Amino acid sequence: MTATLRFEDKIAVLDLGEDENRFSPDWLDSVDKLLDQALSEGAHALVTTATGKFYSNGLDLDWLGANGDKAKWYVQQVQSLFARMLTFPMPTVAAVNGHAFGAGAMLGIAHDYRVMRDDRGYYCFPEVDINIPFTEGMAALIQAKLSPASAIVAMTTGRR
Repeated sequence: MTATLRFEDKIAVLDLGEDENRFSPDWLDSVDKLLDQALSEGAHALVTTATGKFYSNGLDLDWLGANGDKAKWYVQQVQSLFARMLTFPMPTVAAVNGHAFGAGAMLGIAHDYRVMRDDRGYYCFPEVDINIPFTEGMAALIQAKLSPASAIVAMTTGRR
């Protein structure tokens, strides 16, 4: 399932999908277009969620591994999504229904508000475990949204 948009009154609900919702270029493009639609249809607020086990499992490492020559472009696309969510011109809420890892967790903290089920899923920045450095922008986002102590733990331990 790809990302979809529905409205509940004036609230746009962006469902990221029912799979791992990894950030493939096609998925990123789809989400960008759905955000445009939420704006054009006059939403007053945006809620992102997903269906199934994952909110988002983050970067599409298979795509990135097969397209290493496009890594810089890809990271820019991912960071553009974070920037867009941070500056979206209406209140945003991440309703995290399941696992949120790496860039998927980053997307969650780019929202104005976050809620997560306490009985299902992990929220984690596993970059330290898989030797992927945080970009300056990603590190700044984590440090801006978490307390200093929580940011250090999240960025250096990969704790779930």
